[in-house]
Amino acid sequence: MSDKSVSYWSNAEEGLRAVELRAAGFEPSEAMKTNAVVTIANPYTNAHRCNNRVRRIADLLVEEVSSAGGQGLLVGAPAVSDAMTQGTENAGYSLVSRDLMADCIETGHYAHHGTAMIVVSGCDKTGAAALMPLARTNAFGLVVYPGTSSPGRVDFEPWASKGNNLTILDYVEGAAAREAGRITQDELTSLQRCVMPGSGTCGAMFTANTMSTIAEAIGMMLPRGASHPADYDAASDIHDDVKRQVQASVEALYRLMEMGLRPRDIMVKEAFENAVATAYAMGGSTNLYLHVLAIAREAGVPLTIEDLQRIGERVPLIANLQPHGTYAMVSLHEVGGVPVVMKALLEAGFLHGDVMTVTGKTLAENLADAPLPEDLPDQDVVFPVARPLAAPGNHISVLSGSLAPESCVLKLSGKTLEEGEFRGTAKVFDSEQGAMDAIRDGRVVAGDVVVVRNVGPVGAPGMPEMVHLTIQLQGRGLGKEVALITDGRYSGVSHGILVGHICPEAAKGGPIGVVRDGDTIVINPITRRLDLDIPQDEMTNRMAQLGTPKISDIPENSVLGKYRRLVSSAHYGCVL
Repeated sequence: MSDKSVSYWSNAEEGLRAVELRAAGFEPSEAMKTNAVVTIANPYTNAHRCNNRVRRIADLLVEEVSSAGGQGLLVGAPAVSDAMTQGTENAGYSLVSRDLMADCIETGHYAHHGTAMIVVSGCDKTGAAALMPLARTNAFGLVVYPGTSSPGRVDFEPWASKGNNLTILDYVEGAAAREAGRITQDELTSLQRCVMPGSGTCGAMFTANTMSTIAEAIGMMLPRGASHPADYDAASDIHDDVKRQVQASVEALYRLMEMGLRPRDIMVKEAFENAVATAYAMGGSTNLYLHVLAIAREAGVPLTIEDLQRIGERVPLIANLQPHGTYAMVSLHEVGGVPVVMKALLEAGFLHGDVMTVTGKTLAENLADAPLPEDLPDQDVVFPVARPLAAPGNHISVLSGSLAPESCVLKLSGKTLEEGEFRGTAKVFDSEQGAMDAIRDGRVVAGDVVVVRNVGPVGAPGMPEMVHLTIQLQGRGLGKEVALITDGRYSGVSHGILVGHICPEAAKGGPIGVVRDGDTIVINPITRRLDLDIPQDEMTNRMAQLGTPKISDIPENSVLGKYRRLVSSAHYGCVL
C-alpha cells in the first residue's frame, strides 16, 4: 500500500481503480496483494550514451521488485547530456534539467501512490536529481548508477603511456591539439575510434562520476555502485556488475522498509560531510558545490558554501583519476572502487563512521573488510593519505574579493600556482563564443585572464559550462599560463587555473560586469581572493556607471524564462 492512504475510497471508486488497473495490463486481484508499490524513476533516452542503458536497468528493477512481491511502476524524466549541449545555444537546459527531473520524479511517485523509490541516475545532472526527490519525499529508497564508460587505448604518445585509460577528455583535448597543429589527423581519427568503446557516462572523475561518488559516500547507494562500467562495448548487454547492483539494491530496499530506515535518517549532516570529503579526495567536479547545496536543502540539512570549503580544505587528493591524474574510473573499480578511498579517509579521521547507510549498516561496518590503498597489490590508482597525490588546499577552494563579493570557486585539481597567485591581464568577453573566437585566433596569450560574463544562472540563463574554452586552452598548451574566470560554470572535464560561479553574476549587477580589457586580475588561492587590481575610487565609479546588466533574450513563458525568474545564485546552489 501507499504512504498516501486510499482507505477512504468507496466501493465504486475501488471498482474504478480495478478498471484502470485492468486497462493498463494489471490483474486487479494480484495488484492488491503486492507488498509495496515501488517507483522506478528512470530518466531514459536513446539520444545519448550516458542514459541509453537506463530503460534496460529499469526493466530489471521491475522484475526484481515483482520477484520480491512488489509492483514496480516506471516514472520517466528528461535526461540531458552535457556532452550534447556544451558550447551550443541550448547549453542552459543542462542545469535547468536538474530541478525539472526532481520534480518529475516527485510527481510520478505521489501520483501513482508509491510506497518506496529506486532512482536510476546517469549523466551528471541526473546524479543530483536522483538524490533530490529521495530527500524531498523521504520515501524509502536508494540510487542505482547505470555506469561509466569503459576506457580505450592508442599506441602513440602522449596517450599510449596512459594504457587502457583514455576517456572523452583525451579525445576533446586531442581535437583542440589537432586544430592547433600539434597532432596529425590520423592520430585524431585513432583517438576518435578508440577512446570510448561503449555506453556510459564520461569515464573519469568528471561530474557524473563525482555525483555517483557523492551518492555512494553519503550512504544512498550500495558500496562499489559508483564506479562500475555500464557495459562491455556498444553491442553488449549491461555489465554484470550493474546487474548485481540491481538485484542487491532491491534486496536493500526491502531491508530499509523492514527497518523503517528512510533517506533523511541517512542523509544527515555528517553524511554530507563524508560525501564532500570523499569527492575532494578523488578530485571531484566544481559542480558538486551546486548540487550538494541543492540536495542538502531538500534534506533539510543546514549547509553553506563555506561549510563545503571547511570540509574540503583539509582533505588531500589521493585518487589518481582524470582530469588531474592518469586513470579512468573503471581502473578505480578494478582495485576496489570508492570503498578503498573511503577506508583510507576513515582510518585517517576524515569521515564519520557511525552514520547509517542503505545497507542497513553503518559506514564503518560497510568498510570493515575494504582494503587500504597501501595493502593492495602494486598500484598507483589510490595513494595512501600519508603520501597523497597533492596536499590539502590544491583542488577546489571558495574565494571572495572585489570581483566576487559573495563567492566563487577556484579549481586547481592538484596543480599549484608557482608564485602562490596568478596575476594577469584581462581579456573580456560577453559570450562563450566571443572568447572561443579569440582563443582560436591566437589573441589569447600566456599571462592573460580570460573573462566570460553574462553566462550565469540568470544571465544565460541556465549557467552553461565553459568546458570548450578550457579544452582549447589545454589543447594549445596554455592550461598553466592562462587563467579563465566566469559567472558561468565548468564541466568536471575542465582543468587548469579556473574560477567559476562568480557571485553576484553580471546579470545581477556583480562587479565582473565592470572589468575592462587590460585590467589586472589577481587570483590568490592562499588568501582565497579574486580581485580586480584598481583603486577603490575607480571601482566605485565603475559600479555607479554599470547601468542595466545584459541578459539574453528568451520567451518569458519558456522553461528558461521560468528558471530565470525563480533561480537563486550559485552561492546557494542555484536552487528554485
